[in-house]
Amino acid sequence: LIEVDPTTDATVWEWHSFDHIIQDIFPTISNFGVLKDNPQLININYNHLDNGDIMHANGMDYDAVKDVVYLSVNFYSEIWVIDHSTTREEARTHTGGNHNKGGDLLYRFGNPSVYNNTEGTRLFFNNHFPNFLKSQEIGAGNLLVYVNRDHDSEQSAVYELKMPSSFDLSPNVNNEPEIIWSFTNTDMFYGKISGAVRLKNGNTLICEGDYGFWEITPSGEVAWKYNGQGELFWRCYSYTLDSPQVRSLGL
Repeated sequence: LIEVDPTTDATVWEWHSFDHIIQDIFPTISNFGVLKDNPQLININYNHLDNGDIMHANGMDYDAVKDVVYLSVNFYSEIWVIDHSTTREEARTHTGGNHNKGGDLLYRFGNPSVYNNTEGTRLFFNNHFPNFLKSQEIGAGNLLVYVNRDHDSEQSAVYELKMPSSFDLSPNVNNEPEIIWSFTNTDMFYGKISGAVRLKNGNTLICEGDYGFWEITPSGEVAWKYNGQGELFWRCYSYTLDSPQVRSLGL
């Protein structure tokens, strides 16, 4: 993760996953340890891919109140929470920042098997767009995520998850968050891209990458659908007709 000042193009903060790895295969090599006892560290051997794309992070969001970053890591089927309050130097270490954990993971969820945790149920099988709901949105403080394969099926799902008031990532306990709301459908499936946003009317707008859009009510009813006729859609966003973004187009 690289934070850049757009006025100067200077890097003002950065975080690197390789500063926080663990491995349990080679005892004589650094970062050797017991995975299940160190959930704050990243198992470098979880994926064995020849092309070097080990983690494939594909999206992030920011909680300005807690000063943390939510990072979607597709090939680990997880979302990681990282302390943004650290300095660049502290982000390389295991101490410092508001939580005094440096750049170690403050929290992680979606796939407890990554760190050999036998507690908690795996929820994600590839995931995109960790959308943290802000204070003005219905469900503020929760997080929407598009799961490409719901329970490893040929079906996708969207989950709204309750984020903990304080981040606690402990060994050998269930670290998975509470499910507040979810939606899936036998006709909704795409194994790549996609996402979901919360509309002002309380409905959830889902982007199914190779289809188009679904608008879903809180009770799970389909309120509206749009078929893109073979086009690919990366994500969806919602704007009102009087929003500055729309008015700036001069339509």
